[in-house]
Amino acid sequence: MHRRFREIATSWVAMISMLVVFQGANQSLRAEPNVPETDAELTINTFLPAPPEFLTATSVACPAPTASRCSNDGAISAVPSSLTAELKSDRLWLISTRSISSNACRINLRDPNFRISRLDHCGRQTPSDLNEYLATMDTTRPRIIYIHGNRRDASAAIAQGIWVYREIARNRPTDQPFDWVIWSWPSEAESILLSDVRKKAERTDAQGLYLAWLLTHHHANAQPTGLIGFSFGGRIVSGGLHALAGGVVGRRTLDQPPIRGAEFDVGMLAPAVDSTWLSSCGHHRYASQNMNRMVLLYNHRDFALKYFRMVSQDPHSQALGYTGPRPIAPRHDGTQLPIRSRDCANTVGNHHSEKQYYQNACYAGREMASLIESSLITN
Repeated sequence: MHRRFREIATSWVAMISMLVVFQGANQSLRAEPNVPETDAELTINTFLPAPPEFLTATSVACPAPTASRCSNDGAISAVPSSLTAELKSDRLWLISTRSISSNACRINLRDPNFRISRLDHCGRQTPSDLNEYLATMDTTRPRIIYIHGNRRDASAAIAQGIWVYREIARNRPTDQPFDWVIWSWPSEAESILLSDVRKKAERTDAQGLYLAWLLTHHHANAQPTGLIGFSFGGRIVSGGLHALAGGVVGRRTLDQPPIRGAEFDVGMLAPAVDSTWLSSCGHHRYASQNMNRMVLLYNHRDFALKYFRMVSQDPHSQALGYTGPRPIAPRHDGTQLPIRSRDCANTVGNHHSEKQYYQNACYAGREMASLIESSLITN
Protein backbone atom coordinates (compact mmCIF):
# COMPACT_ATOMS: atom_id res chain seq x y z
CA MET A 1 0.00 0.00 0.00
CA HIS A 2 2.77 2.45 0.97
CA ARG A 3 4.65 1.56 -2.18
CA ARG A 4 1.58 2.25 -4.31
CA PHE A 5 1.08 5.60 -2.59
CA ARG A 6 4.69 6.60 -3.30
CA GLU A 7 4.24 5.65 -6.97
CA ILE A 8 1.15 7.84 -7.29
CA ALA A 9 2.79 10.74 -5.45
CA THR A 10 5.86 10.51 -7.66
CA SER A 11 3.67 10.49 -10.75
CA TRP A 12 1.87 13.68 -9.74
CA VAL A 13 5.09 15.46 -8.78
CA ALA A 14 6.43 14.67 -12.23
CA MET A 15 3.26 15.97 -13.85
CA ILE A 16 3.44 19.25 -11.93
CA SER A 17 7.07 19.68 -12.99
CA MET A 18 6.11 19.12 -16.61
CA LEU A 19 3.31 21.65 -16.22
CA VAL A 20 5.77 24.39 -15.31
CA VAL A 21 7.69 23.72 -18.51
CA PHE A 22 4.52 23.47 -20.54
CA GLN A 23 3.07 26.74 -19.30
CA GLY A 24 6.23 28.57 -20.31
CA ALA A 25 5.99 27.22 -23.82
CA ASN A 26 2.21 27.43 -24.15
CA GLN A 27 2.05 30.71 -26.05
CA SER A 28 4.55 29.63 -28.66
CA LEU A 29 2.72 26.34 -29.08
CA ARG A 30 -0.54 28.16 -29.73
CA ALA A 31 1.18 30.22 -32.39
CA GLU A 32 2.52 27.11 -34.09
CA PRO A 33 -0.43 24.75 -34.62
CA ASN A 34 1.69 22.24 -36.55
CA VAL A 35 4.00 21.52 -33.63
CA PRO A 36 3.68 17.76 -32.91
CA GLU A 37 1.88 16.70 -29.77
CA THR A 38 3.60 14.93 -26.95
CA ASP A 39 2.18 12.54 -24.40
CA ALA A 40 3.23 14.99 -21.67
CA GLU A 41 1.08 17.78 -23.09
CA LEU A 42 -1.93 15.50 -23.36
CA THR A 43 -1.41 14.22 -19.83
CA ILE A 44 -1.07 17.67 -18.26
CA ASN A 45 -4.34 18.93 -19.70
CA THR A 46 -6.31 16.33 -17.80
CA PHE A 47 -9.69 15.60 -19.39
CA LEU A 48 -8.81 17.62 -22.51
CA PRO A 49 -6.42 17.42 -25.47
CA ALA A 50 -3.51 19.85 -25.46
CA PRO A 51 -3.95 23.23 -27.25
CA PRO A 52 -1.82 22.23 -30.27
CA GLU A 53 -4.11 19.28 -30.89
CA PHE A 54 -7.19 21.48 -30.92
CA LEU A 55 -5.69 23.90 -33.40
CA THR A 56 -4.72 21.19 -35.83
CA ALA A 57 -7.73 18.95 -35.44
CA THR A 58 -10.80 21.09 -34.95
CA SER A 59 -10.48 24.02 -37.33
CA VAL A 60 -13.78 24.78 -39.01
CA ALA A 61 -13.80 23.96 -42.71
CA CYS A 62 -16.31 25.98 -44.75
CA PRO A 63 -17.99 25.11 -48.06
CA ALA A 64 -15.89 26.33 -50.97
CA PRO A 65 -18.30 29.06 -52.22
CA THR A 66 -18.31 30.83 -48.84
CA ALA A 67 -14.86 30.07 -47.49
CA SER A 68 -13.51 33.48 -48.43
CA ARG A 69 -16.17 35.17 -46.31
CA CYS A 70 -15.27 33.31 -43.14
CA SER A 71 -13.06 34.65 -40.40
CA ASN A 72 -9.43 33.62 -40.19
CA ASP A 73 -10.40 31.31 -37.32
CA GLY A 74 -12.77 29.47 -39.60
CA ALA A 75 -11.94 28.66 -43.20
CA ILE A 76 -9.07 26.25 -43.55
CA SER A 77 -10.08 23.91 -46.34
CA ALA A 78 -13.11 23.36 -48.55
CA VAL A 79 -15.67 20.64 -47.94
CA PRO A 80 -16.02 18.13 -50.80
CA SER A 81 -18.85 19.10 -53.14
CA SER A 82 -20.59 15.77 -52.56
CA LEU A 83 -20.82 16.56 -48.85
CA THR A 84 -21.66 20.24 -49.29
CA ALA A 85 -25.04 19.44 -50.80
CA GLU A 86 -25.95 17.26 -47.84
CA LEU A 87 -24.80 19.82 -45.28
CA LYS A 88 -27.07 22.50 -46.72
CA SER A 89 -30.12 20.59 -45.51
CA ASP A 90 -28.86 20.35 -41.93
CA ARG A 91 -29.43 23.06 -39.35
CA LEU A 92 -26.94 24.05 -36.67
CA TRP A 93 -27.74 25.58 -33.29
CA LEU A 94 -25.78 26.87 -30.32
CA ILE A 95 -27.14 26.79 -26.78
CA SER A 96 -24.87 28.52 -24.29
CA THR A 97 -25.14 28.40 -20.50
CA ARG A 98 -21.92 30.34 -19.96
CA SER A 99 -23.63 33.54 -18.84
CA ILE A 100 -25.87 31.94 -16.19
CA SER A 101 -25.21 30.33 -12.82
CA SER A 102 -23.37 27.02 -12.53
CA ASN A 103 -24.28 26.57 -8.88
CA ALA A 104 -26.87 23.79 -8.80
CA CYS A 105 -28.40 25.16 -5.60
CA ARG A 106 -29.03 28.59 -7.13
CA ILE A 107 -29.88 28.01 -10.79
CA ASN A 108 -33.20 29.10 -12.24
CA LEU A 109 -35.10 26.01 -13.34
CA ARG A 110 -38.33 27.80 -14.19
CA ASP A 111 -37.02 29.84 -17.09
CA PRO A 112 -33.24 29.54 -17.50
CA ASN A 113 -31.86 32.32 -19.63
CA PHE A 114 -30.06 30.28 -22.27
CA ARG A 115 -28.33 32.16 -25.05
CA ILE A 116 -29.51 30.52 -28.25
CA SER A 117 -28.13 31.18 -31.73
CA ARG A 118 -28.35 29.73 -35.21
CA LEU A 119 -25.00 28.77 -36.71
CA ASP A 120 -23.85 28.59 -40.29
CA HIS A 121 -21.34 25.96 -41.34
CA CYS A 122 -18.44 28.30 -40.59
CA GLY A 123 -19.61 28.74 -37.00
CA ARG A 124 -20.90 32.29 -37.45
CA GLN A 125 -23.80 33.10 -35.14
CA THR A 126 -27.20 34.62 -35.78
CA PRO A 127 -29.07 35.48 -32.56
CA SER A 128 -32.16 33.39 -31.93
CA ASP A 129 -34.31 32.46 -28.95
CA LEU A 130 -36.13 29.58 -27.31
CA ASN A 131 -39.33 30.28 -29.22
CA GLU A 132 -37.63 29.78 -32.58
CA TYR A 133 -35.75 26.74 -31.28
CA LEU A 134 -39.02 25.11 -30.25
CA ALA A 135 -40.99 26.24 -33.30
CA THR A 136 -38.54 24.52 -35.66
CA MET A 137 -38.89 21.11 -34.04
CA ASP A 138 -39.94 18.40 -36.46
CA THR A 139 -41.03 14.85 -35.68
CA THR A 140 -39.44 13.63 -38.93
CA ARG A 141 -36.09 15.31 -38.34
CA PRO A 142 -33.65 14.15 -35.62
CA ARG A 143 -32.13 16.76 -33.33
CA ILE A 144 -28.74 15.77 -31.92
CA ILE A 145 -27.36 17.59 -28.87
CA TYR A 146 -23.57 17.51 -28.60
CA ILE A 147 -21.88 18.29 -25.26
CA HIS A 148 -18.12 18.91 -25.18
CA GLY A 149 -15.63 18.09 -22.45
CA ASN A 150 -13.50 20.18 -20.10
CA ARG A 151 -11.35 23.23 -20.88
CA ARG A 152 -13.18 24.62 -23.89
CA ASP A 153 -13.79 28.34 -24.06
CA ALA A 154 -16.76 29.67 -26.04
CA SER A 155 -15.06 29.84 -29.43
CA ALA A 156 -13.31 26.48 -28.98
CA ALA A 157 -16.63 24.84 -28.09
CA ILE A 158 -18.14 26.01 -31.38
CA ALA A 159 -15.14 24.95 -33.44
CA GLN A 160 -14.99 21.56 -31.74
CA GLY A 161 -18.73 21.05 -32.13
CA ILE A 162 -18.69 21.81 -35.84
CA TRP A 163 -15.66 19.59 -36.40
CA VAL A 164 -17.42 16.67 -34.71
CA TYR A 165 -20.58 17.46 -36.69
CA ARG A 166 -18.68 17.17 -39.97
CA GLU A 167 -17.15 13.85 -38.94
CA ILE A 168 -20.60 12.50 -38.15
CA ALA A 169 -22.32 14.05 -41.17
CA ARG A 170 -19.90 12.45 -43.61
CA ASN A 171 -20.59 9.06 -42.03
CA ARG A 172 -24.37 9.22 -41.99
CA PRO A 173 -25.87 6.06 -43.48
CA THR A 174 -28.54 7.90 -45.51
CA ASP A 175 -29.27 11.45 -46.63
CA GLN A 176 -31.57 12.05 -43.65
CA PRO A 177 -31.20 15.74 -42.67
CA PHE A 178 -30.85 16.55 -38.99
CA ASP A 179 -30.37 19.41 -36.56
CA TRP A 180 -27.06 19.66 -34.70
CA VAL A 181 -27.10 21.46 -31.34
CA ILE A 182 -23.84 22.46 -29.66
CA TRP A 183 -24.26 22.72 -25.89
CA SER A 184 -21.66 25.24 -24.72
CA TRP A 185 -21.06 25.17 -20.97
CA PRO A 186 -18.54 27.08 -18.80
CA SER A 187 -15.58 24.73 -19.02
CA GLU A 188 -12.76 27.11 -19.91
CA ALA A 189 -9.49 26.61 -18.04
CA GLU A 190 -9.54 28.43 -14.70
CA SER A 191 -6.85 26.70 -12.69
CA ILE A 192 -4.44 23.82 -13.06
CA LEU A 193 -4.75 20.08 -12.83
CA LEU A 194 -6.86 18.59 -10.06
CA SER A 195 -8.56 21.71 -8.70
CA ASP A 196 -9.80 22.67 -12.17
CA VAL A 197 -11.13 19.20 -12.92
CA ARG A 198 -12.95 18.96 -9.59
CA LYS A 199 -14.50 22.37 -10.12
CA LYS A 200 -15.82 21.32 -13.54
CA ALA A 201 -17.11 18.04 -12.11
CA GLU A 202 -19.24 20.08 -9.71
CA ARG A 203 -20.57 22.18 -12.59
CA THR A 204 -21.87 19.15 -14.41
CA ASP A 205 -24.70 18.96 -11.87
CA ALA A 206 -26.09 22.34 -12.90
CA GLN A 207 -25.56 21.50 -16.56
CA GLY A 208 -27.43 18.22 -16.18
CA LEU A 209 -30.38 20.07 -14.65
CA TYR A 210 -30.37 22.65 -17.45
CA LEU A 211 -30.26 19.88 -20.02
CA ALA A 212 -33.15 18.08 -18.33
CA TRP A 213 -35.21 21.28 -18.47
CA LEU A 214 -34.60 21.56 -22.22
CA LEU A 215 -35.40 17.90 -22.78
CA THR A 216 -38.84 18.36 -21.25
CA HIS A 217 -39.59 20.53 -24.28
CA HIS A 218 -38.14 17.97 -26.66
CA HIS A 219 -40.43 15.35 -25.13
CA ALA A 220 -43.50 17.61 -25.19
CA ASN A 221 -42.95 18.21 -28.92
CA ALA A 222 -42.26 14.52 -29.67
CA GLN A 223 -38.90 15.62 -31.06
CA PRO A 224 -36.65 12.65 -32.02
CA THR A 225 -33.50 13.32 -30.04
CA GLY A 226 -29.97 12.00 -29.75
CA LEU A 227 -27.43 13.01 -27.10
CA ILE A 228 -23.65 12.81 -27.56
CA GLY A 229 -21.23 13.58 -24.74
CA PHE A 230 -17.45 13.45 -24.52
CA SER A 231 -15.72 13.13 -21.13
CA PHE A 232 -17.62 15.41 -18.71
CA GLY A 233 -20.16 15.84 -21.49
CA GLY A 234 -21.16 12.23 -20.87
CA ARG A 235 -21.66 13.02 -17.19
CA ILE A 236 -23.94 15.93 -18.14
CA VAL A 237 -25.95 13.63 -20.40
CA SER A 238 -26.49 10.97 -17.73
CA GLY A 239 -27.29 13.59 -15.10
CA GLY A 240 -29.76 15.30 -17.42
CA LEU A 241 -31.63 12.08 -18.19
CA HIS A 242 -31.67 11.16 -14.50
CA ALA A 243 -33.11 14.56 -13.54
CA LEU A 244 -35.67 14.33 -16.35
CA ALA A 245 -36.96 11.11 -14.78
CA GLY A 246 -37.35 12.80 -11.40
CA GLY A 247 -33.91 12.08 -9.99
CA VAL A 248 -31.95 14.34 -7.68
CA VAL A 249 -28.87 16.04 -9.13
CA GLY A 250 -26.83 18.43 -7.02
CA ARG A 251 -29.57 18.25 -4.34
CA ARG A 252 -32.08 19.62 -6.83
CA THR A 253 -34.94 18.25 -8.90
CA LEU A 254 -36.88 19.79 -11.75
CA ASP A 255 -39.88 21.92 -10.81
CA GLN A 256 -42.24 19.71 -12.82
CA PRO A 257 -43.51 16.12 -12.92
CA PRO A 258 -41.00 13.42 -13.83
CA ILE A 259 -40.84 12.18 -17.42
CA ARG A 260 -39.98 8.54 -18.06
CA GLY A 261 -40.00 6.63 -21.30
CA ALA A 262 -38.69 9.51 -23.43
CA GLU A 263 -36.47 7.00 -25.29
CA PHE A 264 -33.56 9.21 -26.33
CA ASP A 265 -30.56 7.70 -28.08
CA VAL A 266 -27.26 8.26 -26.27
CA GLY A 267 -23.67 8.27 -27.49
CA MET A 268 -20.79 8.52 -25.00
CA LEU A 269 -17.08 8.84 -25.76
CA ALA A 270 -14.69 8.35 -22.83
CA PRO A 271 -17.38 9.43 -20.34
CA ALA A 272 -15.96 10.89 -17.12
CA VAL A 273 -18.79 9.51 -15.01
CA ASP A 274 -18.47 6.88 -12.30
CA SER A 275 -18.97 3.40 -13.74
CA THR A 276 -21.55 2.59 -11.02
CA TRP A 277 -23.70 5.68 -11.39
CA LEU A 278 -25.99 4.19 -14.04
CA SER A 279 -26.65 1.05 -12.01
CA SER A 280 -29.92 0.42 -10.18
CA CYS A 281 -28.49 1.96 -7.00
CA GLY A 282 -26.26 4.60 -8.63
CA HIS A 283 -26.41 8.39 -8.47
CA HIS A 284 -27.86 8.57 -12.03
CA ARG A 285 -29.92 5.39 -11.74
CA TYR A 286 -33.00 6.84 -13.47
CA ALA A 287 -31.07 7.88 -16.59
CA SER A 288 -31.84 4.63 -18.39
CA GLN A 289 -35.55 5.31 -17.85
CA ASN A 290 -35.23 7.79 -20.72
CA MET A 291 -32.82 5.90 -22.98
CA ASN A 292 -33.69 4.04 -26.16
CA ARG A 293 -30.17 2.67 -26.67
CA MET A 294 -26.54 3.59 -25.96
CA VAL A 295 -23.32 3.65 -27.94
CA LEU A 296 -20.30 3.60 -25.62
CA LEU A 297 -16.72 4.10 -26.81
CA TYR A 298 -14.20 3.66 -24.00
CA ASN A 299 -10.47 3.20 -23.51
CA HIS A 300 -8.91 1.04 -20.79
CA ARG A 301 -5.57 2.77 -21.39
CA ASP A 302 -6.85 6.35 -20.99
CA PHE A 303 -4.24 8.00 -18.76
CA ALA A 304 -6.51 10.77 -17.45
CA LEU A 305 -9.44 8.47 -16.66
CA LYS A 306 -7.06 6.04 -14.99
CA TYR A 307 -6.81 8.54 -12.12
CA PHE A 308 -10.53 9.34 -12.05
CA ARG A 309 -10.66 8.36 -8.38
CA MET A 310 -8.70 11.52 -7.58
CA VAL A 311 -11.45 13.61 -9.11
CA SER A 312 -14.26 11.81 -7.33
CA GLN A 313 -12.20 11.55 -4.11
CA ASP A 314 -13.37 7.95 -3.76
CA PRO A 315 -10.49 5.44 -3.78
CA HIS A 316 -12.74 2.81 -5.35
CA SER A 317 -14.21 5.00 -8.09
CA GLN A 318 -13.54 4.21 -11.75
CA ALA A 319 -14.74 6.05 -14.84
CA LEU A 320 -17.17 4.41 -17.24
CA GLY A 321 -14.95 5.66 -20.06
CA TYR A 322 -12.10 3.59 -18.59
CA THR A 323 -13.82 0.38 -17.51
CA GLY A 324 -16.36 0.00 -20.28
CA PRO A 325 -19.88 -1.40 -19.75
CA ARG A 326 -21.02 -2.12 -16.23
CA PRO A 327 -24.48 -3.16 -14.96
CA ILE A 328 -26.99 -0.50 -15.98
CA ALA A 329 -30.49 -0.09 -14.59
CA PRO A 330 -33.32 -1.26 -16.86
CA ARG A 331 -35.35 0.98 -19.14
CA HIS A 332 -38.77 2.32 -18.21
CA ASP A 333 -40.49 -0.89 -19.41
CA GLY A 334 -38.16 -3.12 -17.42
CA THR A 335 -36.19 -4.31 -20.45
CA GLN A 336 -32.41 -4.28 -20.68
CA LEU A 337 -30.85 -1.23 -22.30
CA PRO A 338 -29.30 -2.12 -25.69
CA ILE A 339 -25.64 -1.09 -25.57
CA ARG A 340 -23.15 -1.13 -28.41
CA SER A 341 -19.67 -0.70 -26.93
CA ARG A 342 -16.09 -0.75 -28.14
CA ASP A 343 -12.75 -0.56 -26.38
CA CYS A 344 -10.71 1.88 -28.48
CA ALA A 345 -7.43 1.42 -26.59
CA ASN A 346 -5.64 -0.13 -29.57
CA THR A 347 -6.27 2.93 -31.74
CA VAL A 348 -6.55 5.79 -29.22
CA GLY A 349 -3.67 4.68 -26.99
CA ASN A 350 -3.33 6.38 -23.62
CA HIS A 351 -4.78 9.70 -24.82
CA HIS A 352 -7.90 11.36 -23.46
CA SER A 353 -8.49 12.91 -26.87
CA GLU A 354 -11.82 13.26 -28.61
CA LYS A 355 -10.28 13.62 -32.04
CA GLN A 356 -8.50 10.27 -31.70
CA TYR A 357 -11.85 8.49 -31.51
CA TYR A 358 -12.94 10.02 -34.81
CA GLN A 359 -9.70 9.99 -36.76
CA ASN A 360 -8.49 6.49 -35.96
CA ALA A 361 -10.03 3.08 -36.48
CA CYS A 362 -12.44 3.38 -33.58
CA TYR A 363 -15.04 4.61 -36.11
CA ALA A 364 -16.66 7.15 -33.80
CA GLY A 365 -18.07 9.08 -36.77
CA ARG A 366 -19.89 6.01 -38.02
CA GLU A 367 -21.06 4.95 -34.55
CA MET A 368 -22.38 8.38 -33.59
CA ALA A 369 -23.97 8.83 -37.03
CA SER A 370 -26.05 5.74 -36.31
CA LEU A 371 -27.91 7.80 -33.69
CA ILE A 372 -29.36 9.97 -36.44
CA GLU A 373 -31.35 7.11 -37.92
CA SER A 374 -32.07 5.20 -34.72
CA SER A 375 -33.51 8.26 -32.98
CA LEU A 376 -36.46 7.96 -35.39
CA ILE A 377 -37.08 4.38 -34.28
CA THR A 378 -37.91 3.23 -30.75
CA ASN A 379 -37.19 -0.35 -29.72
